[in-house]
Amino acid sequence: MLPKGKILTAVGTLLAAFAIGYVMQGGAIAARIDPTDENLGQALSLASGVPLPPAALVVKPPTLIQESPLLRVAALEQNHLSPAAISDALQASDDIICPVSLKAVSMADAMVGLTMAAPCAADQTVTFTHAALQFSALLDASGELFLTVPALEKSARFEATLASGAQVETSLDVFTIDTYSRVVLQWIGEAHFQLHAFENGAEFGAVGHIWSEAPSEPTRARTSHSGYMIELGSEVAPHAAHSQIYSFPVDWAETETHVALVVEVEVTEATCGRQIGGKIFEIAPFAPTKGQSFFVDMPDCHAIGDFIQLKNIVPELKIASN
Repeated sequence: MLPKGKILTAVGTLLAAFAIGYVMQGGAIAARIDPTDENLGQALSLASGVPLPPAALVVKPPTLIQESPLLRVAALEQNHLSPAAISDALQASDDIICPVSLKAVSMADAMVGLTMAAPCAADQTVTFTHAALQFSALLDASGELFLTVPALEKSARFEATLASGAQVETSLDVFTIDTYSRVVLQWIGEAHFQLHAFENGAEFGAVGHIWSEAPSEPTRARTSHSGYMIELGSEVAPHAAHSQIYSFPVDWAETETHVALVVEVEVTEATCGRQIGGKIFEIAPFAPTKGQSFFVDMPDCHAIGDFIQLKNIVPELKIASN
């Protein structure tokens, strides 16, 4: 990490450039100097590299410098810093100018509430990872976001990555994780996958058929001794990560429950004639994670609007009664 004094001197050099309008030409300074400017002495001290008194170090950079990485690089380069030192200095200044935060709180039903704030990334896509789970989300106009995510591990760590490459992470313990069985379907891009759960022989569209169009929710799932579906992912970015997560509360099952799981994908203009793929895995109490990647060769575009079903991609869930 670059020493603080060097960072401040580098930024100060650029401040002097804006204050007196100088141009570096072969090591000489061509300046338009206003003799009545009370800050003239400070500006010349900065340009020459002579240490400044402490009061000069608290001068706030103009907004233009704060918002332009290129101008900050130019300021640092004028101090003849190495590329590595410039990178460290930019990271340090970005952490102050554009802070990014991620907080997590444990919720009922082995869920986690995530709150993210990134004021400099308003309306941008952020990608989250947690255990084997990955999904994208969209920050609002203020660069903020709140969402709830099913936990997949007791010691749960969440990482968020912005398009700029900036990363932030948080972690917490989820002590109720072993009260749920979960199946996760995920993919990246424009494929329209759907995870269907058919509980105890339910027919399509009937009670007990859980999917994105009839997802149920945790409270209803507990009272009706059934499962629920949560969908995560943003449609905004072309290579966004998507996930659908089916959860069943195993400690609420009054009778043995059988759940048949089917993956379905629609043939669309974006996917016809292509190979697409995804990943599906199961999280069960006191058991290792089981999963696999899969690929589908989509039919030609004359089949747009049709659906392909993958029926044996994951074994039937058997939930014992309690």
